Amino acid sequence: MKTSLAKIKTNKKYEFKIYQNGGAGSGSQYWYNVKGIVKEINAEFIRVIPFSNILDGNKRSVKLYNNSITDVEPLL
Repeated sequence: MKTSLAKIKTNKKYEFKIYQNGGAGSGSQYWYNVKGIVKEINAEFIRVIPFSNILDGNKRSVKLYNNSITDVEPLL
């Protein structure tokens, strides 16, 4: 089920699908998924602690910029 960016809440679990353009040329686009806990919601980005970091004992977060997020799904 898709969720709009406006309905995302902090301290909840989501899966983000990301599309980014790596530069000039047709082969420079890439897609990836990030599953994690939302820690901050900003007008420009959403800060997420990925589950892979939590499992490694690392609380480091990543910024997911709103213009690169293509889909968001809540996790149970």
